Amino acid sequence: MRMLLLLAVLLVLIASVPGPIAAQGPELIVIAPTDGAAIDATSVMVEFKTSNIKIVPTSVPVTEAGKHPEANRPGEGHLHFILDLQPLVVWERGDPYTFTDVPPGEHQLMVELVNNDHSSLSPRVMRIIRFRSAGVQMLPNTGSRAALSLDFVLALLVLAFLLMAVGGLIRHRHG
Repeated sequence: MRMLLLLAVLLVLIASVPGPIAAQGPELIVIAPTDGAAIDATSVMVEFKTSNIKIVPTSVPVTEAGKHPEANRPGEGHLHFILDLQPLVVWERGDPYTFTDVPPGEHQLMVELVNNDHSSLSPRVMRIIRFRSAGVQMLPNTGSRAALSLDFVLALLVLAFLLMAVGGLIRHRHG
């Protein structure tokens, strides 16, 4: 009986020891911009962090995306960025990327980790970030030299008209 109890305890202990951990797939975290952010600039820096993947250059043209599975290597890939409906940005570095001349308004940024042949990983590793860009607001030009000179010219025209009218009256009385 003691031997049976000892065997049962041993089986429980063996079953509770964690087995080999399943290999985790590639991960992507977008640090900036954050979802729902308000950005007061015309440039938007995309900061991200990846893990369980090595970011490498691709030799496959985007026009042949998904047509060269032989270029894919486990644990390798690069990133695709799409801001709104602008062209795809292929990013092959771990450094941040900056979009410039971002117009004011609501925007959607898609960041995806992809295989060397530009095909999506399986399962897909993608983040969609929505943000608002205020951009640089241009204020109306008031009090400028151009506005003052226009007022000055109009005043001169009114004065000239009045002088001509007064001159015509004087000539009509004396002549």
